[in-house]
Amino acid sequence: MNLLMFFLYSIPEEFLIVALCITLAGYNISACKLRYIIVSLLLAISVKALQLLDLSLPLRSFFQFVILIILVKQGMGIPLLPLITCSVITLLVLQMNELLVMSIFTNFYDKTLQEIQMEPLLWFARTLPNLLLMSLFLYIIKKYKIFLFKENIPSNKLTFRSYWIFSAFYTFGIIGAITLEQGDIGPGYILVCIVIFQAFSLLVIQELVKSNRHETQLAVYKESIKNMTSLFTTIRSQRHDFANHIQVLYILAKQKEYEKLLRYIEQLVGQITSINEVLLSDNPELSALLQTKIAQFAQEKIRLRLHLTSSLTELEIPVIELNQIIGNLLDNAADAIKAADYPSDEILLETIKINNKVQIKVKNYRPIIPIYLQKKIFEYGFSTKQNHSGLGLAIVTSLVEKNKGTLCLISNEKVGTEFTITFPVKELKKIEQKTG
Repeated sequence: MNLLMFFLYSIPEEFLIVALCITLAGYNISACKLRYIIVSLLLAISVKALQLLDLSLPLRSFFQFVILIILVKQGMGIPLLPLITCSVITLLVLQMNELLVMSIFTNFYDKTLQEIQMEPLLWFARTLPNLLLMSLFLYIIKKYKIFLFKENIPSNKLTFRSYWIFSAFYTFGIIGAITLEQGDIGPGYILVCIVIFQAFSLLVIQELVKSNRHETQLAVYKESIKNMTSLFTTIRSQRHDFANHIQVLYILAKQKEYEKLLRYIEQLVGQITSINEVLLSDNPELSALLQTKIAQFAQEKIRLRLHLTSSLTELEIPVIELNQIIGNLLDNAADAIKAADYPSDEILLETIKINNKVQIKVKNYRPIIPIYLQKKIFEYGFSTKQNHSGLGLAIVTSLVEKNKGTLCLISNEKVGTEFTITFPVKELKKIEQKTG
């Protein structure tokens, strides 16, 4: 009977536990089926081995928790903080699930838990609702995308929504633990204190999340203002020098120094073009960013080449977030070129409007990103360059997903390294209202 229970209940239960933990962390099981199967089987064997040892229930539960974290961490590569958080919630869900089923069975058959355990068929029948409820819970999470974290984006901090979900499970888990230990719901004042504490915690966390968001927005605004100031300073400088250029041209023409006159005009046109090619009248914020990047990269002996057939005003995305995306991609390309000792010295930024979508492409011909790193570079905190935070591409991914876009990376010997971001354009009515 024990062997039958192991195959028909223990193994399916551990599969559901691992699936729930992975899904809450925002990872897709279908992308790593083999590893998921191996981790689940190893967990089932480990839990069965713990049951054979003479351990108390709290100690056995603790070891199960540690084994779950170790196996999923090694097998699936989930970051530690999301893994611990989702493991706690998964085991709390399991505890509440078993508590609910036990309560129903003991009341329905009018028997104690020990009496039910003495009847193998009744004990086995009790396991089926457990599996069904866990499967239903997993289905709801997948269907409505109730994830605490998302794969490959910054996940070192819980959002307010994530903390709300975590607190709800944590509160019910404590209530369930009290009920299992004492046999009843426990003193009312304890439950009231728990609920009040969690409500207060939620309010504090909400304010902290708001404060962090405002601080981030302020930093982005400062960077945007800095870029705008740099652009205006450059334009004023050109206008100030205009009279001096006219005088030089007049003198060279009067002295009939036509070759010198031609060379001077060519140099002057080149200077003006470097500014005018990024002057987008309907998107001054993007113009400021690109002018700053051109000047910055020129000092680093890197050329930023532009092919802008769209000013990106068709997009329903805040201009600050758009500049964050483009700025991070350009900086990432420049850093890669410098770190690889300049295998190329050019970055191409291209904007294209195709039907009802706009594409933003950032391309550097070298270096090439190895295949095994092409997914890992989007992870929070990961960087192949020394003294880098590893946040740039993770922020880009987060902002692209937030604004309903897609991000594609191609990196091979033929194409080079090219990031392509695609956004849907605004609805026609919204554009007309804005221009009207």
